[in-house]
Order: sequence, then structure tokens, then C-alpha cells
Amino acid sequence: MKKNIFKNSFLCLLLGVGFCLSASSAENPNVLIQGQAAQDGNTKPRTLEGYVHQEDSFFKYLKENHPMFKYEKEGRIIGKYAISDREEEYVEFSNGPTFAEQNNLAHASVTYRLGMESFLDFPNKFVGPKKCGECHPAQYKAWERSRHAKVVRFPDEFEEVGNDLKKPMYNSKSTILPEGIYPDDVYVIIGTPRTKYGFIDKWLVRGTYHVEDGNLSNMTGKIVAGGNQFSRLWSEFLTPEMAKKIAEFSPGFPTTLEQFGGDGSQVWGTNSYAAQYRKNMLFQPASSYCETCHSFKFDFKSKEEFYKALGNAKELRKHTISKGISCEECHGAGAHLYGARGAGMPSNCERCHQRFSYNEEDAKKNPRKPFNVFFKSSCPACGTEGSQMYSSAHYDKGMRCATCHDPHEVTYNDWKDGYTKVGLKKSCTDCHDTQASFFKQGGVHSKDNCTACHMPNMMSCENFGAIQNPDKGGFDNVRASHIWKIKVDKNAKTLNPPAGKERSPKTPGWTVARDDDGRFFLDLMWACGRTSFSDPNLMGPGASGCHSAVQSNLPKKLHFSDQETIYNVVVGWQKPVKDGYENILKGIKEIDRAMAENPKLSVEKKSRVITLANQARAIADKIQKDGSWGVHGPVYSKKIVDEALVYIQEAKNILK
Repeated sequence: MKKNIFKNSFLCLLLGVGFCLSASSAENPNVLIQGQAAQDGNTKPRTLEGYVHQEDSFFKYLKENHPMFKYEKEGRIIGKYAISDREEEYVEFSNGPTFAEQNNLAHASVTYRLGMESFLDFPNKFVGPKKCGECHPAQYKAWERSRHAKVVRFPDEFEEVGNDLKKPMYNSKSTILPEGIYPDDVYVIIGTPRTKYGFIDKWLVRGTYHVEDGNLSNMTGKIVAGGNQFSRLWSEFLTPEMAKKIAEFSPGFPTTLEQFGGDGSQVWGTNSYAAQYRKNMLFQPASSYCETCHSFKFDFKSKEEFYKALGNAKELRKHTISKGISCEECHGAGAHLYGARGAGMPSNCERCHQRFSYNEEDAKKNPRKPFNVFFKSSCPACGTEGSQMYSSAHYDKGMRCATCHDPHEVTYNDWKDGYTKVGLKKSCTDCHDTQASFFKQGGVHSKDNCTACHMPNMMSCENFGAIQNPDKGGFDNVRASHIWKIKVDKNAKTLNPPAGKERSPKTPGWTVARDDDGRFFLDLMWACGRTSFSDPNLMGPGASGCHSAVQSNLPKKLHFSDQETIYNVVVGWQKPVKDGYENILKGIKEIDRAMAENPKLSVEKKSRVITLANQARAIADKIQKDGSWGVHGPVYSKKIVDEALVYIQEAKNILK
């Protein structure tokens, strides 16, 4: 039995909800179990413990009704399941107990935030996004075409496959729904063409399995762990031919189905998520995990009405009033409408995009920033944009998600594309005007976006450890990092396992490294040489593929597969600029000294010397403020450095 921080949580599963109600309420009368109390304005707010316990009666129902347990009784399961509930996800993850103990808290949810309401609240006060759109048409239209609106869909809403969820995609054999699972078996499908598709079954349990030699509807065949999730990355891009190319410079990269191990399946392009193929899987209700970010709400008036509909996909869909990251997930149930509880912004981007992990060693390095980023394997998990930004200078200056992002227009391009261009209110050059001035002068990077180097795709949505290799800048990396600061170093790596441990995705406890100032940084491999098949800077129209060893369309000599090569190129640009900068500063000091030692110099000559020195100083200040030491424009940087040195020399000639 796993450790339980909340007393009686496991007993609820064994003894039933009646025991849970009486025992929990007796120990803490403020715990709200059933959800109806959360709607009563006369009660105290439901806090973390009440949120966790709310799931207990749902678990009791599932234990009695979900096919998993019926298959188990008949010996028709391949692989073992492990129960994963809200206590595990919200309380035990990411060293929450350690942080809680050290800070004298009863409990701590380090990785996840509580939603405004759960689908286990009866009745909820949600009205649905279409009602919001009646008065807010501009915001509704922007939201409707974004991926936020598409991440939870019914089986008949998949225009990308003509609503045929068993249609092989991208010249692979992989299909949106896995073997033995059909549209009537599922409530919704999670995901979009950018990355992946998973499913929530009609009992509202996360689909961590498939069915072999039968189908779920007829309760035939065998439930098999894993082989449950469609991956666009694997189906379209990591073809056997591409896998062999990558294996040439990333030793150990899998090139056969067998080599994918627990991450793989019986079909090239379908992987195992929250599962290890044919070995183990989570039994995890959508209330434990999915609804945190991929949310949905019903209009059921009572718990009894809800339970009666479970197992009937059409009935569940008929009662669905909201799905996806819709208006009320941020603005509250009903928002400002009469009779509703929510108003303003009860939730924000950080609920889904600031997934932390508490690390004691990390806390020692920077006590002001005691949290690192949540990892599942050796790449940061999706949803960690905010936790990366948390340790940046941008965050300390007050920048937050909505500083740059339009929260309604999170997808600027077509949502069916394999990459995302976001709707932005501000871009880098709105604040970094000096850097922009270097790019305007032309040069090798002048056509690139700032994000191409400073926001590389680094995060993993699939936890596809078999293909992750952070030291090579790949290859399961589908979301843009939010660290920005690049460290020019031959060996320093952004992502690292615990000290002394093997640099393998199988090693637990990876973290984002900090520099001497206690801030996160990007290494040169991620900034320049990464391989990513969902990065718009590598895959978008007109993109060069940057310096990826397998994606770049630049000359072969500019395909980089190791950090030392990149370092040598960057230093080759930076050294003459840095040396010239130091010579400018040295020359200005010499001029100042010579001026002080030559009081009889004519006013005309003094004026000329001062003007020349100020021109040189202005160039030095510009070089320093740019901060790239030539990378933003190597030719232009060297040109203005040489100009400054000419000013210095002319001033010295006058003084002589």
C-alpha cells in the first residue's frame, strides 16, 4: 500500500463512501466531500484536503463498475495496474510532503493547482463558452480557433481525419484510437494534430491501455497495458529512416519497435503513455489528472444522475456543457452572469503552466527561488513554461504570461499545423531595441526570430523517454522553453540528472541547472543545434532547420551534433568583438589620462578629442547592452568595433 498523507483515503476505497464521510467529517468538519457543499455560499471554501477526498465516492463506483476490474477477475489483463488518485497527483508529487514539513504546512500541492470546480461538483454553475460568446464575440472567435478550444473533443469533431478515428495517419499504421478501442468506448479524445491524441473512456478514466483480440464495448479480448496513445512525432517524423539518421550521432536511439521498450507498442507511431507496454499502467480517473488542464464540465444536477450516465458515452456527451480550456476555466463558473459564483479571474495561466518541483539542493543554490521545474524523465514536462520563467530576470522585472500572450488567441496559425505560432501582444523587440538594431543591419541570423535561439522547443508532452537525449538537443521536445538566457560554455548543460548519476532518461530527478546568479540558462546545444519536429523555427514556412544535424538545410559544415563545435563557432564570432571592446575601454582611459596631463591643449582640439571619445564610448555601450558579443550580427558588431577603434586612434593622434 502506498503511503497516504490524508487519513482514510485508501480505506474509503475498501469500506465505501459512508465510512469516508463519517470519518473524514468527524476529524475535520470543514472538509467538503460531496461537492454540493462547495456551491453553498454559507460554507467555508473547499481546500486541498476536501478536493482530494471529493474523489473517494467516485473511486468506489469505479471499483464496482469499470471493465478493468471485471477483466482482472477473469484473468484477462496483460500488465499490472496501479491506482493513481488525487492524493498521489496533488499531494505526493514533486516532494510536496518535504516542502510541507519544512514550512509547517499540513499539505502542499507543488505541481498542480486546483481548478475553480471539478466535474464532480453537483450542480455546477457553468453556462458554457457559447453563452459567453453571445456577449463577447471577438474573444469567443479568437478562442474558438485556438488549440485551447480543441484539446478536448468528441469523436465526431475530428475534421483532420474526416471523423474516422481508425484511419491510419501520416503514412503510418497508427490511428487516433488504439487497437480494440472505438468511438462508442470513449467519452472524449484529448489532443490535437500538433502532438498527440489520447482518450478518456466512457467511465471517465484515462485511457492507459488498449484491447487485444477483441474490443472494449463487447468486453472481449484482453486489456493490455500501454499501446494507448497516438504520437504525431513518431508517426510522421520519426520514421525508421529518420531514426537511423539520428542514431548515427545519438548512440542508442531506437531504430526498431523492440528498442522502444516500455515506451513503444505493437504499432510504429503509437506509444505508451502513463504506462509501460505490456508491463504496467495507471488506473487513473480523469478527476485525478486530466481535468486539471484538459477540463470539461457537465450539467448534471446530482451525483445520482451523474453515476447513472457513466458507461454511456452518448449520455455523457449530451450533458457536457463545457470542454477544453474555455472561458469559465479562467473567469469562473458563469463569470459575471447573475446567480453565478465566479467573477474576475479566479484562475489564470499558472494553473496549467507553472508546474513546479521542490528540490532541496536547488533551494540552497537560490533561496529566493526554491523551486525547480517538474520533470517526468529527462526533459521538462509540458506545462512548465511558468516554472521556467520563475527563475528568470524577466519574472523578477514583473513579466508574466499575459505580458506577451493574448490569452484568447493562444494559436495564431491554423490549429491543425504541427507547430504553434502564438498570438502575441508584445514581442522581444518591443523591449530589446538595441538587439533589434543589430538584426536590422543584416547578417547570418537577421531573418530569424529571437525565439529561434532564446526559446527553443525543449519540453516533452509525451514523456517519451526512449527518444530523449538532452545532450544532443532532442528529440521529444514539443513546446517552447521560457528561460531565454543563453550560456556560452563548452560543457555546461541546461538539463542534468542528480550529481553523479547516469545521464539517462531512466534516471529520476532531472532538473534545470542554474548559473552563478542562481538563474536558469540555455546551453548552446539547445539554442543552436536542437532537433525538433514541432518547433516553428525549424519547421515553419521558410525555416532553415537551424543547425539540426538532420533538419538543417544549411551547408553540411553547419550541421551541429555536439556542443563543443557550436562553442568554437560562437567564440570565433565573440573573441574579436570582446577583444575590440576591451581595447575601446582601454583607449578611452588612455585618452582621459592624456587629456588630464595636457591642460594647454586648445579648445578646438579638446572638443574634437571629447567628441571622438564619446563616439567610441557610445559604441562600447551599445555592444555591452546588446550582450551577444557579436552573435546577433557578427559582421556588423566587428564593423562598429573597428569604427570605435578608429575614433580612439584619431583622438590619440590629436593628443600627440
